[in-house]
Order: sequence, then structure tokens, then C-alpha cells
Amino acid sequence: MNRQISFSQYRSIDLAIMAVLMALSQAGISIASVTIYADQLYVVSTVGAVVTLVLMRWNGWAAIHAVLGGIVVAALSGGNWQQYIIYCVGNLFSLLALVLLKHPGKERIRQDGLAAMLFAACVQVLMQLGRGVVAFLFGYSLSACFGFITTDALSILFTACVIWVCRRIEGLFEDQKKYLLRVQAGQSVEGREQI
Repeated sequence: MNRQISFSQYRSIDLAIMAVLMALSQAGISIASVTIYADQLYVVSTVGAVVTLVLMRWNGWAAIHAVLGGIVVAALSGGNWQQYIIYCVGNLFSLLALVLLKHPGKERIRQDGLAAMLFAACVQVLMQLGRGVVAFLFGYSLSACFGFITTDALSILFTACVIWVCRRIEGLFEDQKKYLLRVQAGQSVEGREQI
């Protein structure tokens, strides 16, 4: 039985899979950072990498993952209500990277390894700056605001490396509408060649 799903169903499934992967991986990292590596100054987060992927694949739908990532990080680090807001709203600053998807454009970012890594780093930096700004608005000291930015500094490198690898996997770091149209066109050509 050859059952096809609609584009919106495909998007929903894809977004759900990305959300589950991010939540599980971030939960593992968060638990390790407060138990095994509690004495470390820096942490690594998968939120930026997943948000970068979803931005490329689905544009603004990445807001879901940015907020979910903030909830997971705040919950598993024992955050108070202000930290939930700092992480959730701060992570939404990453959506400013949508401007880069217009110019220089998704295709150029996808094809150029350096551009992809810089885009990923930009997404992560925007998240961290957003957290710092929101913390400042809550009246946190400048050193505390700076801490929201610097403690996640390794995530910039981590996110850039993850995206560098992901862009090498067919269709993973690509606008999904264009990807599906390309795959469908390839299947049509292949079907005609078999006739």
C-alpha cells in the first residue's frame, strides 16, 4: 500500500522528530553538567545546532525548538521562573538569523562550508546575546548577564561543527520544500527512463 502524506504532515513529523532529538540530547547533557561535570565552568548545548537545522529546513518554525530548548535547559538546571523566561525568550533572538537566509540565501549557506559554519555560529551567538539582554532587563548584574553569554561559549564551536557535518548529509541541511521538489523531480525523471 503506497500511502502518501501531505506536506504539512511531513513538516509536523519532521519538527516533532527534531524536538525529541533536541530534548533527549539536551537532557543528557544537562544531567551530566550538573552531576559528573558540575565543577566545569563551561557547558555545551545541542539547542543551537537543532535550531540552526530547523531554521534552514523550516524557517520560523524554529521558534518552537528555541523555546523548548530553553525550557529543557532551565528545568534540568534547576532554574527559577526568571531563568525560564531568560532562556526561552533569549533563545528566540536566534530567529534574527532568518535575515541571513534571505541574503546571502539558503542555497549559498548550504553549499559553502564556511558560510554554513558562520551561520551556525551566528545562531548560537544570537541565542547567548539574547539571554544576556533578557537577564539585563530582569535587573541581573552585568557580570551575571555576561555569564549567560560566556558559560555557553563552547556551544558556538559545537554548533558550527555539527552543522558542518550535517551539510554533508543529503537533504539534512536544506530547505525541505526545495528538497522534496528536487527528490520528486528526480523520481519523475527516473520513472520516465524506465518506460
